[in-house]
Amino acid sequence: MALEDGIVPEFSVVVALDSIGDDDRSIDISANDDERAALSSRFGLVSIDSFNANVVLSWLKPGKVLSVKGRISAHVTQSCVITLDPVPAEIDEEIALVFSQNPERTADIIDPNEAETLEGEEIDIGEVVSEELSLSLNPYPRRADIDPGSVELGPGARLLSEEAALEDARETAKKNNPFEALAALKPKN
Repeated sequence: MALEDGIVPEFSVVVALDSIGDDDRSIDISANDDERAALSSRFGLVSIDSFNANVVLSWLKPGKVLSVKGRISAHVTQSCVITLDPVPAEIDEEIALVFSQNPERTADIIDPNEAETLEGEEIDIGEVVSEELSLSLNPYPRRADIDPGSVELGPGARLLSEEAALEDARETAKKNNPFEALAALKPKN
């Protein structure tokens, strides 16, 4: 099974849709060394030391709307965005997706905006869980022992802790709130 532009997925576990009956179908999968190495390259990781998933496939509407629920777990190593040193991370995420042959026609069952398109006669569960793994990764991994104040970034630049960044965002939102200007114009009682 190929992805867009004919790219073959690194971790492919294809399930025929007609093999999913009235009862739920549970599948346990694990990526092998070559698959993990290829996924590491695709996602820009130092390594993926383990990658496992348990998913349950069930029809919400037979042959039309498919539920994919389960859990993915992985041990990955990313590069610190500041020092490029290795940053190990454990991924343990629940997944819950819905696929539909025609989301607009199944709007009585699911919100068309929340459904993935289900095309053809099979689904690649390996690719589904790989995409979920990529979404679970920390977009800005940092070594835990880095002191934001000790990093030299150049004139006018500073590194903030997560808490300080949230506080700065709150202050900026307060300053840029157009309703505060209107509130100042409201007569005081």
